[in-house]
Amino acid sequence: MLSKRFEGVRISGLACAVPDNKLVADSYRERFGNAAVDKFVSVTGIKQRYSAKEGQTASDLCFVAADALMKKKGLNGDDIDALIFLTQTPDYCQPSTAFVLHKRLKIKQDCLVFDMNIGCSAFIVGVYTAAGLVESKTAERILVLVGDAGTLRDAPPDDISYNMMFGDGGTAVLVERGEGTIDGMVRSDGEGFNVLIAPVPGYRFPLYAANGDDKLQKKMAGDDVFLFTLTKVPRLFKEFYSTFGCSSEKFDYYMLHQANQMIIDHIARKLKLPKEKVHVSIDKYGNTDGSSIPIGIVDLCESLMEPRKLKLVTSGFGIGLSWGVMSFELDSVDVLPMIFTNDIYEEGRNI
Repeated sequence: MLSKRFEGVRISGLACAVPDNKLVADSYRERFGNAAVDKFVSVTGIKQRYSAKEGQTASDLCFVAADALMKKKGLNGDDIDALIFLTQTPDYCQPSTAFVLHKRLKIKQDCLVFDMNIGCSAFIVGVYTAAGLVESKTAERILVLVGDAGTLRDAPPDDISYNMMFGDGGTAVLVERGEGTIDGMVRSDGEGFNVLIAPVPGYRFPLYAANGDDKLQKKMAGDDVFLFTLTKVPRLFKEFYSTFGCSSEKFDYYMLHQANQMIIDHIARKLKLPKEKVHVSIDKYGNTDGSSIPIGIVDLCESLMEPRKLKLVTSGFGIGLSWGVMSFELDSVDVLPMIFTNDIYEEGRNI
């Protein structure tokens, strides 16, 4: 059973950035019809989201978030020992996009840098990996960057779900040695690799099938995803409570992957969670894949009346199939307000 309590490790800061390009659900009425749009909003809860502009990538969003976070914490590139970038929309097929971010953030050469191709559970997997590196004394301070962008660029034109569901976002999380505990569980099931699949290339130089070959388009078996989520996720929460000797009452808020409102509601009911403890941000940002949990945390902290320390439990689940649960404490003063950006790394295209 892959579970771990990481001692002497903490999340010391968090920032998120989204494109300065808001898309509202009502703008799709002429394209898909009033009835279809109304049904979509009712089921998913998505009223608006933010979409990358032409040429803007996940690494652009993560760079802006990381740069702002490092400045807030008074850090420079010499203070970072590892950089992990988790995405399913990389800049290039080669090299790892983490090296682009390493250059842009001016991080020292004495640094571990790599990509991880993880989707909806990316925040959980990234922090889990970083916490292990810190606890083992491999690194003292790690930047975990999670982001996806360009989600509309390869969306099937007649698929309302893909065209109205996904938003773009980038996240920067500082994981470092210090007073704190992070509890985590991760699970994987490759039998479901084709339940959610998008066989497309890098997003800094996107390539598309000119003949409209649907083999290159995203595919999602919605019923399989729904069944997986409603069975595996609540079961893992029960394992989590048992393994780490806790209960739902211990936590201030539950931050679930913002897949859609219906799934969030079903999980909350299965776990018998008070509605006020399950924070929802999908109405503002849509489904932002791996960034949805930290974006939800930013949205939560912006809604608080005063700064406070939060006991959070988070859960990511989806493509892979992959799912996980993680808990930690986070001071709201270490969470930056949402950043809206038009940043595009022009040098990244001039090659």
